[in-house]
Amino acid sequence: MSSTVLALSTPTPISVSTSQAWDNDGAGLWSTFVVQVGTPAQDSRVIVSTAGDETWVVLSPGCPSSYGSNCAFNRGGVFSVDNSTSWVNIALYELDLELNLGYTGNGQFGYDTVTLGYPNSGGTQLSKQIVAGLATPDFWLGQFGLDPTPSNFTTLNDPQPSFLWTLRNQSMIPSTSWGYTAGASYRYDKVQGSLTLGGYDTSRFSSNNVTFDFYNDVSRRFLADLRSITYIPTGVSTVTTSTTLMSETISMYIDSTIPYIYLPIDICAKFESAFGLVWDDTDEIYTVNSTAHALLTNTNPSITFTLANTAGQTLDLVLPYAAFDLTASFPVISSGANSTNYFPLKRAANDTQYTLGRAFLQEAYLIADYDRSKFTVAPCVWPSTFTENIVAIYPPGANHNSSNTTVTITHGSSSSTPIGAIVGGVVGGIVLILAAILAYWWFVYKPKHKKSAKLEAPSSTTDVETGLTTGVNVQDRPELDASTQVTELSAWEEAEKKRRAMSEIAGTPLLGHEMDSHAGIGNELDSPQVFEMPAREPVGSELHTPQPSPRQSPILGEGLISPRSQSGGRSPLSLLSRDSSRDPTREYTRNRR
Repeated sequence: MSSTVLALSTPTPISVSTSQAWDNDGAGLWSTFVVQVGTPAQDSRVIVSTAGDETWVVLSPGCPSSYGSNCAFNRGGVFSVDNSTSWVNIALYELDLELNLGYTGNGQFGYDTVTLGYPNSGGTQLSKQIVAGLATPDFWLGQFGLDPTPSNFTTLNDPQPSFLWTLRNQSMIPSTSWGYTAGASYRYDKVQGSLTLGGYDTSRFSSNNVTFDFYNDVSRRFLADLRSITYIPTGVSTVTTSTTLMSETISMYIDSTIPYIYLPIDICAKFESAFGLVWDDTDEIYTVNSTAHALLTNTNPSITFTLANTAGQTLDLVLPYAAFDLTASFPVISSGANSTNYFPLKRAANDTQYTLGRAFLQEAYLIADYDRSKFTVAPCVWPSTFTENIVAIYPPGANHNSSNTTVTITHGSSSSTPIGAIVGGVVGGIVLILAAILAYWWFVYKPKHKKSAKLEAPSSTTDVETGLTTGVNVQDRPELDASTQVTELSAWEEAEKKRRAMSEIAGTPLLGHEMDSHAGIGNELDSPQVFEMPAREPVGSELHTPQPSPRQSPILGEGLISPRSQSGGRSPLSLLSRDSSRDPTREYTRNRR
């Protein structure tokens, strides 16, 4: 039986379709999503970045002849700035993700139209979105950033909204939230990833979950305590065979941008002993020889990560060896002609590198609720078939008991009330309302204001400048925009005033008792005018390239490529300055150097 509940007074979550492909970033096969960028639209298959706030796509300089004739396909598709009539160039800036892990690269930033999903699929579309074109092999595939934090370019008083925040600001999703899991190529016939904006999919995770408070540094929101790591050599849980790999609690950052798990060197040594891993100094990966690989795939050991929140609640996430049984190829390994079995474990140099990456999110479902400054981690479930069940996350103070704020879609036989009839009724009502408004404007408002309108000469130049600096197309505003004087920033301020006015209203728990709505409403999106870092400055172009340091290669390909250092590792860059001790109730924008 199929049931569909449509929200008329409250927007419903957006379930983002995957590309149905499994793309290789050199570190394994991953479920990707499709973004269309530009006019006409150009497709790119990208990964999801829980840390990023922008859309990144690969440019043609990212596919030199040495990468082979299939490079464009292998990198998820190539975007051409020159072929997009809607592209508005900003400048060349450094990519500011994973700097603490040694990732490098520059991006050609601009504004353009971004659409989710394949052409003609009816995917969500937003104009004037921040897009970065890249060429560096460090980020082999493009990415779709989920963080709502706005970005600054050069000036401090011009925050540019992110995709997620724009969806919320334009009432296209019920809250600033999302649910995501990476998918698993080793489960059944390859289980695709799942991404829901404004809610989550209950069919993908267990009711056993733990909720955490956001960390007060917005660049590391998803910080969770890792209490222990144990493994079962045979994959069968018994007291006598369980072995402890880690027992001292450390804080781990959950981040889908990268595939690896970064742990302290002493813990990595225990993994080496337990699984027969061999460290490759050249490519900085743990390889698995054929003998060890055969043994591990035959015994199928499981590894349990135990997470804990500050309230002492714990959660066991059990990952089978198959989640770590990955194949490394170019650009992760030096030789493009070879591939090797490897284990996605990395040696962390310090605690800022402790990370649970995409490999972990194959078996974990992550829910982010920015309105409450909380995130939830739950184990994935693996039924033989999935019946998508999308549930909205409501903003604090909303009527949680109202059925028109939840959309549930169960695939099966048709429902008793055809969707076409419902939609037809809604459209008919809207047409009548618009007709009444048009009649009023034509016969009453227009004659009354015709004379005064002639006395006010419009300034098209000012309008265009406003659109470019605020990320809003002033000539094509949303239907619900009441005034052409309202910019993205002022709309943000109005939304924040409303949220502040409800700051004492308690919400309803998201997932049972785990999401305690009485813990206070998060203010991660408050006060966009407060900036605690300098705005980013453009990097030098090919006409003015600074001399590289001994550990940093020159900028190549019009400043887009930052290649590996001659030592074979990644050229380390200094971290962006972040103030983790700041007042967590105040927000600032992500800035570019």
